[in-house]
Amino acid sequence: MLKFYKFYKQATVGPCNVPRPGFWDAVGKAKWDAWNSLGDMSKEKAMAAYVDEMKLVCCILL
Repeated sequence: MLKFYKFYKQATVGPCNVPRPGFWDAVGKAKWDAWNSLGDMSKEKAMAAYVDEMKLVCCILL
């Protein structure tokens, strides 16, 4: 799910531009780390990566 989250955020917002959540927010930190790992990936590449991941999941389920 983090893969979909990070590609979605990159495609809709762009590079991670918010501060990392605090120590007690484990879920927020995991999401932030995933999104931040994409660096300066373009919105178009993030959209394509999202679709590619979706295709992988759909192929596995079929």
